[in-house]
Amino acid sequence: EHECKLTEEIVELIDRELDLMSREVKECNLEGLRKRICTLFLQYIKIPKFNPEVARILKVPPDPLKLYKNVHFCRSCEHYLPASEFPIPANSRTIGRCHLCCKLDNEARRRESFLKYRLILESLRKSEADYRDDARIVFLVQQQHLQYMIENIWGCQSALSACNDLYDLVMVRWDKQQEWSPWNTILLTKDEADAHLKLDNLQEAYEASFIHGIKHKHIRAKKYFAQIPVMTSLFHRSDKQANAS
Repeated sequence: EHECKLTEEIVELIDRELDLMSREVKECNLEGLRKRICTLFLQYIKIPKFNPEVARILKVPPDPLKLYKNVHFCRSCEHYLPASEFPIPANSRTIGRCHLCCKLDNEARRRESFLKYRLILESLRKSEADYRDDARIVFLVQQQHLQYMIENIWGCQSALSACNDLYDLVMVRWDKQQEWSPWNTILLTKDEADAHLKLDNLQEAYEASFIHGIKHKHIRAKKYFAQIPVMTSLFHRSDKQANAS
């Protein structure tokens, strides 16, 4: 069924091995012959004609000139795969990454993103604990809530410099005299945050238009967190602090 020059050679070598074994040739003298048989057999099972499944894992097809039009090369995993394995139309001139590589890349990006937001939240909770003023809200805010704020309200960038390196960004109190909350915060780089927290009068330090923009973000944040039951009871606490100051 699978007759070809390669299979003929394999069968011939196996017959030779059997002949030598019948003559009680020592095992050590058969090693070279057996390695040759194994090598040829590996070549045999890598031929899609005889082993169709191997075509899915071969990095380079045995005969690239005979590739069907619906087979494309994934630049990420370097495998030749059917067009159905790609997320873009098969007739596109530029074929990118296959579904699996896209999935793995997305998962890696999510893990990296998760780490960035976790570090921001940990830094924020530590700085609030250092105030020793019975801060509570920050410990109720979950990472997904913080991520929503940073991405959708603050645009993943510093309010002052528009720096978008999340590893260098921190959330701190807008008004340092009040407990941190989503409606009393600002997203800045670490150096900007240090300078911001040294200010005694925000109205004198920042332009009115800038302050108006920050206040607008605070309103949006308050509307978002009003939908989260565990946060609503703390709105009054925050308002009382603001009135007292």
